[in-house]
Amino acid sequence: MLVAAVAGGGAWLYTRISGIYRAQTEALQGMTRDINALEVQGDRLESRQSDMAGAAQRNANELAELGSRIDTHDQIVGQLKEELAGGRAHFELAAIEQLLMLANDRLQLARDVPSAIVAINEADTRLVALKEPRLFPVRQALAKEKAALQAVPLPDYVGAALTLSSLIDRAPRLPLLARVPSRFTAVAERVPMADDARWYQRVGASVREALSSIFTVRRDSGPSPRLLDAEQEALVVQVLALKLEGARIALLRGDTTTFRDLCESASTWLDTYFQKDDPGVAAAHAELERLQPLELSPPLPDISRSLGLLRAFMQPDEKP
Repeated sequence: MLVAAVAGGGAWLYTRISGIYRAQTEALQGMTRDINALEVQGDRLESRQSDMAGAAQRNANELAELGSRIDTHDQIVGQLKEELAGGRAHFELAAIEQLLMLANDRLQLARDVPSAIVAINEADTRLVALKEPRLFPVRQALAKEKAALQAVPLPDYVGAALTLSSLIDRAPRLPLLARVPSRFTAVAERVPMADDARWYQRVGASVREALSSIFTVRRDSGPSPRLLDAEQEALVVQVLALKLEGARIALLRGDTTTFRDLCESASTWLDTYFQKDDPGVAAAHAELERLQPLELSPPLPDISRSLGLLRAFMQPDEKP
């Protein structure tokens, strides 16, 4: 009985221990499966992390490359801006050079002082707009040249030309010194005779009266005037007009010598063939005397220094 009880207890105990061992084995296998699953997930996570790190590195490389391209573009834009600004400055300098060349040409070829001053003023205005300190010597030379041009004694060309034109228009109406009458009618001179005059006295008086009806004799203490017919009168007036017209042409050409000679010649012509005591002739004579001393070609200053300084400044930019 005791043996049976011991055997039954042993069997129960064995059964109990076997169940516990099986349960532990199953739990251990479950844990092993869980660990394997976690390892697989860890491997996946590590792989994903590596992929993410690679993607992040690629993104970083792309961003760095993009930043480099942006910097390159900024440099190119900056260079373009500098080249554009330099091109505009060069264009302005070229325009200023043309203005100074125009001023020199107008002064030397046409003796046109007002136009030269206008060109210099425009060139100086453009130099101010450039705001380039290195161009100060050019502006300084321009100021001196402008002052020299303003000091040139310029005659009143327009006023003188208008005066000569007025004289030309008035020339046909100026009275000539002497004219040949178109018809001469002698007036018989009555000679008084006394009643007791002798016969030869009466004969002499009759002859004198007869001759006085044919011609007249007068005593003139001054120089004999030159008698002119209608054709000669027209020729005298035309010669005066031609002298005045020649003086006007010499005025426009700036020929001082020819202008003075023609004014003097026209004044002498007035004295020779026209009435000096006539107010119109006297006024014409006075106007010619006023015009005769005019200096049509005053000495001109040299305004080429500013142009030379500007070209010296532009020369480095023109080198390759």
